[in-house]
Amino acid sequence: MKITFRLFSWVTTLSLLLSFTATVQAQPVKVRAVYPSVDLQYLPAFVAQSKGIFKEEGLDVELIVMPGGRLGVQALVSGDIHFVLQLGVSLPAIWNGADLKILAQMTNRPLFSLIVRPEIQRAEDLKGKKIGVSVGATTFALVHEFLNLNGINPDKGVEYVNIPGSRGKIAALEMGLISAAPLAPPGDLKAIQAGAKRLVFFGDLMPEVSFTGLIATSRYVKEYPKTVERMVRAIVRATYVTRDDSAAALDAMQRYLKMPPDEARESYRLVRTSFNPLLNESGIKKMAALVSKSIGVTPAREPKDYLDVSFLGRALADLGKK
Repeated sequence: MKITFRLFSWVTTLSLLLSFTATVQAQPVKVRAVYPSVDLQYLPAFVAQSKGIFKEEGLDVELIVMPGGRLGVQALVSGDIHFVLQLGVSLPAIWNGADLKILAQMTNRPLFSLIVRPEIQRAEDLKGKKIGVSVGATTFALVHEFLNLNGINPDKGVEYVNIPGSRGKIAALEMGLISAAPLAPPGDLKAIQAGAKRLVFFGDLMPEVSFTGLIATSRYVKEYPKTVERMVRAIVRATYVTRDDSAAALDAMQRYLKMPPDEARESYRLVRTSFNPLLNESGIKKMAALVSKSIGVTPAREPKDYLDVSFLGRALADLGKK
């Protein structure tokens, strides 16, 4: 009886341990990722949530909005979050010594338009006017470059008003506090419905520029390579789904961006071909050039020093894309 009891007890304990281990292994890894605004350039992340792609990769991803961009990078560097999805605003931090790695891409051109008040007919009309921007963000670099291309001194020819996020910019346009602002869908359509108009779609002027993607600290990449691999694969999968599956993209646009069906279809037609996960040095160099011009800082590091495409390569191989 004693031997039998001990054997039963041992088997029971072993079963419980195996059951506990299986439960632990089945638990998704909690991940926090930050993005600066709820708009179309981050659509692959929303698709990954709505289609269960993060879950399929064993991830429980919390998508967090931190307006302005720079706050998210600061939170990444401090270890409060695990990934950021905005590329351009991460570059000055990298040049200043932050040990970050760019791992994947979601869009290869800007999805923003310069939205202006009705009285602005052409670029020259912006001289001496106020433009709402998020100072330090990539959109600031876009406006800076657009003014340069149109012969307007971007440092002296206009006045910038720092307005993080799209809601404030739209309100300022409506009230006449500013004459122009860079906006992405759905904010651009909301402003247009309120009486503003689209002066230019930046994606037509600046193609093949790495605009949004996936960035983590080198330390996190080294300590949690399996989680990084899953996250990169999820973003790559979701980016392809966003580009190639219009039904999935439109569903996410209506669910996360609260866009009416007609507006969602109109915006999707404008930006669909911009979704591309294939990160390369050329696209990052173009983004670095834009950002460095706008802030007057020479890049202190080359893209090869902060690009890590090893996870991307494996993801593409897994998906038969390479």
